[in-house]
Amino acid sequence: MDVMIDLTFVLHVLLAVGMGGLIGLEREHKRKEPNVIAGVRTFPLTSLSGVLFSFLSVSLGLHLIEVGVIVFGGFAMILAYLKYEIHTIGITTSVALFITFILGVFIQQGYAVEAGFITVVVTALLLTKERLHNLARDI
Repeated sequence: MDVMIDLTFVLHVLLAVGMGGLIGLEREHKRKEPNVIAGVRTFPLTSLSGVLFSFLSVSLGLHLIEVGVIVFGGFAMILAYLKYEIHTIGITTSVALFITFILGVFIQQGYAVEAGFITVVVTALLLTKERLHNLARDI
């Protein structure tokens, strides 16, 4: 029995894990609170989910990308609610998690360069939190 795996699919998986991992690393970087809700494992898995939902959507002719958007959008809203319940302000992690799912879809749909660019932009925005808050305060 010959088993062949599509190298493009493997590349998409690796890109998704790498890009999601970069965002996840930033989310755990310099964390003050001991309970990180989403971080170095959740973000790569979310991006990988985008690849898988997109791959299956095209392969099976189903509307799984739309289902994934609803599922991960709902998950991001639940995450925001949980952060509210533990008295942590902000929904940045929730939004970043949702964007990470979309990055996986982008990668699988053939937009890996664009996904890489968005990954850099998202990571830069996350890393510059204090500078951006200081800028807003100074204006």
